[in-house]
Amino acid sequence: MPRSLLIALFLFPLVAFGQGQADWWYFGSNAGVHFESSGPVAVSNGQLSTSEGCASISDQAGNLLFYTDGITVYDKNHVVMPNGTGLLGNSSSTHSAVIIPRPGSLTDYYIFTVDDGGASGEGMYYSLVDMTLNSGDGDVVTTEKNVFLVDDTSEKIAAVKKSNGYWVITHLASTPTYQAYEITASGVNTTPVVSNTAWATAGFGYGITASSDGQQIASVYFATDSIHLYDFDASTGAVTGNYKIGSSMAQGLMYGLEFSPSGEILYMQAYANGDVRQFDLTLGSSAAVSASETVIGSGTGGGQLQTGPDGYIYCSRYGNLFLSRINDPDVVGVGCNWEDTAVVLTFTARWGLPTFIQSFFNVGFTAEDHCFGDPFAFSLDTLGVDSLLWNFGDPASGTNDTSTTYFPTHTYSDTGTYTVTLIAWGDTLVDTAYSTIYVYPRQTLNIGPADTGMCFGDTITLYATQAYSTYLWQDSSTADSFNVYRDSLIYVTLFGVCDTLTDTMLVHFDTLAVFNLPEDTTFCEGNVLFLDANLQVTADVFWNTGDSVDAITVTQSGFYQMSAVNGCGLVTDSLNVNIIPRPDSALLPPDTLNCFDSPIYLERPLNDTIQWVWSDSSDVEIFEVDTTMTVWLAAFNQCGFLIDTFTAVFNGEIKTELGEDTIICDEDSIRLFGTDSLATYLWNTGDTTDSIWSIPGETENYIVTIKLRECELVESRRVFATDTACPNIDCALRYGNIFTPNGDGWNDRFRIDSDCDLYKFSMAIFNRWGQLVHESSNVAYGWDGYINGEPASQGTYYFTVLYKDFVVVDSDRFLTQGSFMLIRE
Repeated sequence: MPRSLLIALFLFPLVAFGQGQADWWYFGSNAGVHFESSGPVAVSNGQLSTSEGCASISDQAGNLLFYTDGITVYDKNHVVMPNGTGLLGNSSSTHSAVIIPRPGSLTDYYIFTVDDGGASGEGMYYSLVDMTLNSGDGDVVTTEKNVFLVDDTSEKIAAVKKSNGYWVITHLASTPTYQAYEITASGVNTTPVVSNTAWATAGFGYGITASSDGQQIASVYFATDSIHLYDFDASTGAVTGNYKIGSSMAQGLMYGLEFSPSGEILYMQAYANGDVRQFDLTLGSSAAVSASETVIGSGTGGGQLQTGPDGYIYCSRYGNLFLSRINDPDVVGVGCNWEDTAVVLTFTARWGLPTFIQSFFNVGFTAEDHCFGDPFAFSLDTLGVDSLLWNFGDPASGTNDTSTTYFPTHTYSDTGTYTVTLIAWGDTLVDTAYSTIYVYPRQTLNIGPADTGMCFGDTITLYATQAYSTYLWQDSSTADSFNVYRDSLIYVTLFGVCDTLTDTMLVHFDTLAVFNLPEDTTFCEGNVLFLDANLQVTADVFWNTGDSVDAITVTQSGFYQMSAVNGCGLVTDSLNVNIIPRPDSALLPPDTLNCFDSPIYLERPLNDTIQWVWSDSSDVEIFEVDTTMTVWLAAFNQCGFLIDTFTAVFNGEIKTELGEDTIICDEDSIRLFGTDSLATYLWNTGDTTDSIWSIPGETENYIVTIKLRECELVESRRVFATDTACPNIDCALRYGNIFTPNGDGWNDRFRIDSDCDLYKFSMAIFNRWGQLVHESSNVAYGWDGYINGEPASQGTYYFTVLYKDFVVVDSDRFLTQGSFMLIRE
């Protein structure tokens, strides 16, 4: 559909080199570089002194294994390996050597060499290095050293990954012929795949390179004026001519070549003057790519180009103590960020840099921009991949941010740009690829409320604006907005990168609402007021009462406001309504019988719109009634007149003394009594007296109904009888058996003493004939020995004492009897 948006699909190849295998470079006149996490650092322990080709290899962890100029092999200790001399490369060969790990082995490596010049007897050979030999420092296997492959090569070696192995590719000098040799776990297949590209070439040497995905090869030749671009089929080993790229550089000066990591840009460096030129391969034709030639760096000295393990392209500068660098090689133009003096060396560079496998293993994955909320399935070429780790660059997704499956699915947690990282392991190598994707937001569409009002003469602009979208309105216009100036049904369809949406709204144009409510109004209670705005236009109505209609009925005093709003604005009107209340028919409470002595207070309503008159002609708010009487209250205003009466009969208050609930000894009894002699009593025991005694030994709730004239009162008291409440009154009485009432102040009285707290006491004293001679209820007084004021005769007397401990029971009385002698001296 013409308004649809296409999402580009990109295949992102891996960065060309393994993470550790290319960490050590040795080249030039004893020059060297070690790639560390902070960047490349110059080293000075290299033993090579070569004008051009060289190669080095490290293990996965970046530990140096060995290096060579195609003639001599040096181990990690920078010592010549046993049998490590006499290889058939050449220090003047552009690519004198390349090192290939034997698939399926962690210890075997092949060194492929080519001589210079392309003369008879000067061609491609290979030798085997076994790292288990020489105490683990490696040795060249004599039985597989300088094995002949082909004659008359043109100083060119390129290596790429294939399924379960590698291809090593060379060119036969001054011919259109390329030969590819297959390396698998079985070893080197010495029968090549021969390709006739139909492009005859003159010249004997200069650079060759392969793209990191292994699908393209670029070559230059001495004394030719073009860069030759070939297609390579990694499944068959066939090389096919594609097109030639012309350059303004003079013949014989083109030398080093390198593809950008994406394979979309090609770089070339001159042999002599040091110019570095860029070609945009995405333009797709010989003329267009040739026309894109851009000088992105220059200086003295030229040489080889090689991608480093950090993804940057490094440039050798013949005769200089530094390497130059292209920091953003996948950026077209000078934005690729040329850095002239990027790595300062300890020793001098020459033309050559180490030749590496341009794709140790070929792993690419598809990463597609897609829409938020949609799961995305990643896919990749699994040839040569033993295991892998995905990181989707989405930490907000938690544990779902990584995967070890070959074809994972991931749903991103938000919109925006994400960098996907793939780490893949195969054979003895490990590599990392990156891809940046964009997760598009979902489209939304809301051009306005379904029904919108405007005022005649105005214009409303409706917006459907969304990122990554196109639009189609009802009149076939395609802008992101639409102007409306008359009654219309508007609809729009949004075609987005993620969604196709439609929205509709009705726009109508209004005139200003006009209405008038009555003036402030007063009327009597019982009537109603009908308020009708009588609107003649369409508008939304809002009353402060919550009503939303044109007309309402008012039955209460208050402030009333109505608002009407439409496309032309808001109009408001209001009034105050005062409703005068009629006097209430029930002004006073019902007649009452007052069973208390306290007065009754009558309170009239508080309403300033009514006049009030009590039966005593006052208009007080509180009227006191303190005796039997009839009271009336009159109320009147402009809306009516009313009188109400109230009769109060004062009976008198009933009073009792039953007291609180009590716990007593189960042998005791207490008296319960009322205090009003005019009242009548009825106990739940059946008694009708004003007082009764509790029943000893029984727990009982005593209830009495007391009536006094018209009033009645019910009282109760619970008496709990328990032996735990009985006091211990087993106390002793102390008295002497002789007393001498002679007035000497000592033993003049006969007294009773006790350790009890006596509550009641009575003592009687008798003579020997049983006659009562003294009686006392004062325990402290005793007897002074006198009878009716006369001294009693000397002799024996008898006494009885009746006493009670300080308890509320009558059953605790005790009787003590005894005798004593009265002596007078």
